[in-house]
Amino acid sequence: MQVKEIMHNVAKISSDISISEVAGIMDEKSIGSVLIEEDNRIIGIMTERDILRKIVAKKENPDILRAKDIMSCPIITIDIEEDIEVASRKMCHHKIRRLIVTENDEIIGKITANSIARNLKYLSVRNSPVHTRLE
Repeated sequence: MQVKEIMHNVAKISSDISISEVAGIMDEKSIGSVLIEEDNRIIGIMTERDILRKIVAKKENPDILRAKDIMSCPIITIDIEEDIEVASRKMCHHKIRRLIVTENDEIIGKITANSIARNLKYLSVRNSPVHTRLE
């Protein structure tokens, strides 16, 4: 199974937006991460976990700090044609839960560890001897 089969859309936000505003956008769109953009180029990624660990846990003010203050960078990418097993190994190697998907060096989406796990589980069930006998 290839990355393109399980990728999701990705939201982009300005690097100068407050953490409070970013949290509102993430809540409104029901998403767990956003790409941080500055001068029309992606400079990082911010996740719900970043907000929890870098703002909430440290009692920082989310109205003062900006997305660029807590984003993670550089972003780690994977080509749309790669296999999800390669993506999984890449996530493990970099200790991350999201990979940004590119096609011809342009960002077109993202994949998550959860989507990989769900699909690998499906593939292993589909290819199991018991499932094969049922067909």
